[in-house]
Amino acid sequence: MLGPEPQDLVYQTIESFETEPDLVILSRISDTIKQTEEKRQAKLDRLQQNISALEEQLAEAKAKLESLNHPSDVLKEQLSSLGKSPLDPNENTFQLMNTKSGELDSMKVALAKELTDIETQINQNHMTKMNLTKRKEELVAQKEQALAASVSENHNSSSMKISLFRSLGVHVDLTERADKIVIFDQKKNQTSVLDVDEKYSDYFISNYIWERL
Repeated sequence: MLGPEPQDLVYQTIESFETEPDLVILSRISDTIKQTEEKRQAKLDRLQQNISALEEQLAEAKAKLESLNHPSDVLKEQLSSLGKSPLDPNENTFQLMNTKSGELDSMKVALAKELTDIETQINQNHMTKMNLTKRKEELVAQKEQALAASVSENHNSSSMKISLFRSLGVHVDLTERADKIVIFDQKKNQTSVLDVDEKYSDYFISNYIWERL
């Protein structure tokens, strides 16, 4: 009696296999691979976004650095207005600012010295003014004393007339050549001057004064 055919034996063997668990495992493995690939792609996308953002930041930093190494025309114009020295075209922004800062410091020192000199000159002028004022007061006092002495020594001279005029509020200016009577008219805001001379009579002098008071 012949046994079963080999082909039948193969089919029987295959049918005896339990393939369902293996298929389930393969399906799970496939799902895991798919999820892993999705996560990997998502991570790659995030990394690419981060790289793009970093590249933009790097470009901005390079642009700022370039602007510092090569100052703009606006900055050059602003720096040129400070001080008198011309800008060095080979210097970058920091070097130009340091140069101008040193120049401004020198200008501040010079201005401080000039201010000190001016204050010293003002103080000297103030002292000179005080001394001149004091000297003027002394001269006025000496003139008053000389006039009083002249009047007391010679009552018939023109000094007697001057004393009378002064009592009327008329200013008398004593000079070496001749005495002067200075009359100020407040209404007309006008000043009249009369050189006192022996040839003038009391009547003439009195009329001259009263007409201008």
